[in-house]
Amino acid sequence: MKNFYKNHPILVLVFSALIFITIILLVTALSLKDTTEIELRVAPTSATITIDDKVYQNGTFRISSGTHTIKIEKSGFTTKSYAFDTAKTTKIYDYLLEEDGGYTWYLNHKEDALLLTSIGDYEAKLESEKYKANYPVSAVLPIIYANYDEEYNYTEYRIDGGSFTGCDTDFCIKVTDTTGGNLDAAKQKIRDAGFNPDDYQILYELTPIQNL
Repeated sequence: MKNFYKNHPILVLVFSALIFITIILLVTALSLKDTTEIELRVAPTSATITIDDKVYQNGTFRISSGTHTIKIEKSGFTTKSYAFDTAKTTKIYDYLLEEDGGYTWYLNHKEDALLLTSIGDYEAKLESEKYKANYPVSAVLPIIYANYDEEYNYTEYRIDGGSFTGCDTDFCIKVTDTTGGNLDAAKQKIRDAGFNPDDYQILYELTPIQNL
C-alpha cells in the first residue's frame, strides 16, 4: 500500500478528493432531505412569529416537511395559533387585528398598512381561484346578450352566477330577461360556452324594459 501511494501520488490525491466531495454532497443531501421552503408574510412586522417553539421573522426559510404549529402574537392584538401542512401550503400570509377588532395600528403605521394590503390581495386571489375551481362556469360569466335581428326585433338578457335570493346552494345561475322568452336561448349560451346548464340551479327573472 505504501508503495502504491509512493508510486501514484496524483492518483491518490484525485481519489481522496473524490471521496471528500462525495462526503460533502452526501451531508448536503441529508441536510436538505425532507425540508420545504416556506414564505412568511405577517402583519404587523413587529409581531412575534413562532413555529414549533422557534421564532422567525418575515422572509423565506426552510423547515422540515410536514405539519407544524404557528403562533402569531403581539401585545394589544388578538393572538392567532393554528397548524399548517407544508404539503398543502408554502406561503403563510396572515395578519393580526387589535383586541377591539380595529385597524388603528395600521392607519398609523404606513409600512404595516401596505403589508396588510398585500396580504389581503393574496387572500382575495386565493378565494377567487378557489371559487373558479369550484364553479368553473363563473369564469365566463356574466354573459350579456343585446341584439337586433334582421327585422329589427330587439332581444336582451344577461346571465350571472353567484348566490341569489331563492338559490338553494351557494352558487346558482341567474337569467335576467329584459325582453322575455329567452330562457332557452340563455341555456344554449351556457352550452356554447362549454358548460351544461343542467348542472346548476337556474333562476329566471323577467325584468321588462320600463318606458320613459
